[in-house]
Amino acid sequence: MAKTALVLRATGAQGVGVTKALLKASWTVHALVRDPEDGRALALKNIGATLKQGDLSEPSSIEAAIQGCNALFLNQMPTPKDGAEAAEAAAIIDIANKAGVKHVVHSTTLPLNDPNVKEHLKGQSLAFAILGKGDVEDLVRASGLTWTIIRPGFFNTNFIAPLVGKMFPDLLQGKFINSYGPDKPLPLVDPDDIGAFVAAAFQDPERFAGKIVNVVSEFEPVPYIIDEIEKASGKKVEVHYRTDEENEEEGKKNVMVAGQKTTVGLERFVDMDEVRSWGIPLTTLGEFLKKHKDAVVP
Repeated sequence: MAKTALVLRATGAQGVGVTKALLKASWTVHALVRDPEDGRALALKNIGATLKQGDLSEPSSIEAAIQGCNALFLNQMPTPKDGAEAAEAAAIIDIANKAGVKHVVHSTTLPLNDPNVKEHLKGQSLAFAILGKGDVEDLVRASGLTWTIIRPGFFNTNFIAPLVGKMFPDLLQGKFINSYGPDKPLPLVDPDDIGAFVAAAFQDPERFAGKIVNVVSEFEPVPYIIDEIEKASGKKVEVHYRTDEENEEEGKKNVMVAGQKTTVGLERFVDMDEVRSWGIPLTTLGEFLKKHKDAVVP
């Protein structure tokens, strides 16, 4: 059987991880990129990916990129426009079916493990980013394709350049301001581990068919995270935990603060023994930071 996969949003953290893992497993990868001349896209080309210019909002570009593919990595950005993410996914799934794709792996988000997620997110500014992915999960299940759903944790790439400037801008000046608290374990994941799980699913569709797979490399609290950043950077980091009042005020105007609150407590819904049972090696934060030492701040 031909082993050719279309990887959507290929220059993102997950897309890069998936592309690398599939190429390592001797797959042909069609990498959908907006700008084939962008440095991130060229890096994928240099390791063997076939670049396909396009955008998820342009069905004709998806149709062209998916030709010859029997697998699809479906990975979307959330959008606040009601129903937009599901509509985009429905169009992509329809194209995949018509093109003869057999297996779709869809990456969503860990908070969907919470059976009461809709109630807990009611009125929160970030609800669309999680519930929209739940709507797409429903479409994937009903697609008629062999499907696997991946629910990853909090990306370790958020702690290093360039994303750290958006996620934790104060860390650039040596201060980590957060809403997690000192004792709440966070679901950390190396995007390369996500790639390894996706590649494994495509390699063994019978084992992964119809499965919802949590992908978390480890659960660790803020003091552990800061200790690993300090060791990697060689510099001290000041930590500030927002008060309830600060969380309430900042959360109204900063979606990143609101997002931090949704990351707390997810250990209740993940069985790490089950994650390990897939037999895929998991990367610690320390190992991740060592791989990306040049991007560690402060």
